[in-house]
Amino acid sequence: MEKYSRWRDPGTGIQPFLPPVPPRTENSLLLSLSNVIHYIVGPIQGIIKFTLVTIVALLYLILVPLLGTLLIPLKPLQRVWKRIFTSVCLRLILFFMGFFYFKSEPVSIRKGRNKASKAPALKVNSGDIIVTNWTSYIEVIYLAFRFNPVFTQVIPSVNKVRRISLWQAIRSCVYLPVMTPEEANVNENDLYTVKQISSQAKNNKWGPVIIFPEATTSNGRALLKFSAPLFNEFKPTDRDGRFHVIAFKYEYSYMSPTYTVGYQLVHLLSLCSQFSNTLRIKHLLDDETPCANEGSVNTTDLTALAGYDDLVGGQFLLALGNVARLRKTNLDVKDKRSFLDYYYSGNKKKQLSNTTSRKRN
Repeated sequence: MEKYSRWRDPGTGIQPFLPPVPPRTENSLLLSLSNVIHYIVGPIQGIIKFTLVTIVALLYLILVPLLGTLLIPLKPLQRVWKRIFTSVCLRLILFFMGFFYFKSEPVSIRKGRNKASKAPALKVNSGDIIVTNWTSYIEVIYLAFRFNPVFTQVIPSVNKVRRISLWQAIRSCVYLPVMTPEEANVNENDLYTVKQISSQAKNNKWGPVIIFPEATTSNGRALLKFSAPLFNEFKPTDRDGRFHVIAFKYEYSYMSPTYTVGYQLVHLLSLCSQFSNTLRIKHLLDDETPCANEGSVNTTDLTALAGYDDLVGGQFLLALGNVARLRKTNLDVKDKRSFLDYYYSGNKKKQLSNTTSRKRN
């Protein structure tokens, strides 16, 4: 839309904040019939599946946060209990949303697709750091189902993160991205550097740590600039071996599952109205991630990142772009904040204008 052109990246021409339009397809009788069925049956199906999602979500709240709390004296049993019922409940939720299966594949930037397909499955331990792009609350649910991790929220002004719950991670897609500890209503003592929260997670067996370095969602068409130099306490020559790079992309014919703006319940209901949804998960081979081993240090990358405050963060940005085949933009979380302010203020003015017109009539 022309009125949102100021949030179009000048280098790529991509608008990363508006919901993407469905791909164009050739008109045919079969496609027209499919569209008619979708628009008639979809809403009915959506209400049924939305109800099932709500029921399973309530079941999750009873089994995991509530009953799981009663098992605090038995820590090992509590971890197993939470892991099992988190996986079962969240997988059911994703299933009712239309994600019947996931397309997961390893990616090698240097070895080629054939060698990558023969790589061992992704192995993630407590304290490991998963760096990923962020386009929707769907990825949050998937990551919780797959890894039962520690979710974090980036606080750019202090170059730190805070630990948040699954619910907070899901809802953080809706709220204005925070920039300071005051906006997040959090004390300095509850903030961690990436290295600190990784050590805490490892020592306490919390699970892996999820980092969304963009600090807000985009529409999956490009990558935003990282919000802060989160990884500047690491060096490209470190042999840390605790990092993993995962990228998410969606395939869709009607509505995109990505979520950048709008009303979350309406988006969820629309998502449930689709017959099926497809999520592609790509992960970089562990021995090619930054700080993995000597072979992971790419001289070409380091030359391209000359002048960066955060060389390792720059490597992650390049890796995510290569894995997901996404272009990088010069827009960041600050641009998303201004976009949301404009978008919602415009909607409020429109609603106020419509209300005034109805009263006059």
